[in-house]
Amino acid sequence: MKLVMLGSGGFVPTEQAQTACYFLPEYNILLDGGTGLYRIHNYMQQARALDVYLSHTHGDHTTGLHYLFGSYFKKLANDATDRPVDISFIEDHSRQANQLLNSTRIHVTERMLANLKDQYPWPLDWRILESVEALPGGGTLRYFAFDPAREEVGFRLEWPGHSLAYITDTIASPQATYIDQIAGVDLLLHDCNLTDEKAQLCQTINHSSTSAVAQVAARAGVKRLCLIHFNPMGWDVADDLPAARKIFPVTEIGHDGMEIEF
Repeated sequence: MKLVMLGSGGFVPTEQAQTACYFLPEYNILLDGGTGLYRIHNYMQQARALDVYLSHTHGDHTTGLHYLFGSYFKKLANDATDRPVDISFIEDHSRQANQLLNSTRIHVTERMLANLKDQYPWPLDWRILESVEALPGGGTLRYFAFDPAREEVGFRLEWPGHSLAYITDTIASPQATYIDQIAGVDLLLHDCNLTDEKAQLCQTINHSSTSAVAQVAARAGVKRLCLIHFNPMGWDVADDLPAARKIFPVTEIGHDGMEIEF
C-alpha cells in the first residue's frame, strides 16, 4: 500500500514544503487537507469523491479544502485527452467537478464540525467520526484524543497486512497517553516541529521534538518512523537524525512528494 506526502510542513507553506496533506491513492483517502492538496490530481487513480479525515481545524490542516473543486476539475480534464477544449468541455467538467465536490466526505469530530462548516459553507458531505470507521478494502480507522482540553486527534488505520498511524500537533514523550493506540504499526507519521535544541518550546506550542518522537516510536514498537510537520522557521531536524536513530534506528525524514510503501 502506498502513502503520498502532498504536504509535509506545518504552520505556513514554504518553498520546501506545503502544509499537512497525506494521500492513500488506492482507497482515495486523505489525512488532513492542508495546502498540499492542490497536488492531488497528479496522484488520484480515478476521478471519484475523496474521504478526508481531519485531525483538527487549524488552517494548515484545512486550507486545501478550498482547492477541492479545482483538483477534481484538473483530474477530469487531464483524463479527457480525446476531447477538444471548448465550452462544452468546460461545462461538462465543471458539472462533474461540482458533483464530486458535493460528494466529498469530510470526517470530523463533533467538536470540529461547527467551526469548519462556518469556514467552508459550500456543500460537502460532513460526517461525524465514528469510534471505528470502516474503510475500503476491509480496513478500519480509529481516532483518539491526546488531551481532553484540546480538539486534536490522532488516527490509526489498519488493513490486513498494512497499518499506519498519523500523529500531529501534540507533544511526544515516553509517557504519551497515545502510545498504546499506535503500538506495532507498520508506519508511524509523527509531528516533528522542533529540533532537540528547541525542545523546551514543546509545551508552549504543542508540538514535538526529534528525540522525543524517536522515544515514542521505540516505546510503541512500530516498524518504521517518518518525521513530518516541520517548522517553517528553518529549524532543521536533519541535524538531530543521528541522535534519533540511536534511539529508534528506522527513522527517516519525510518530504513533499515522498511515496512510502507500507
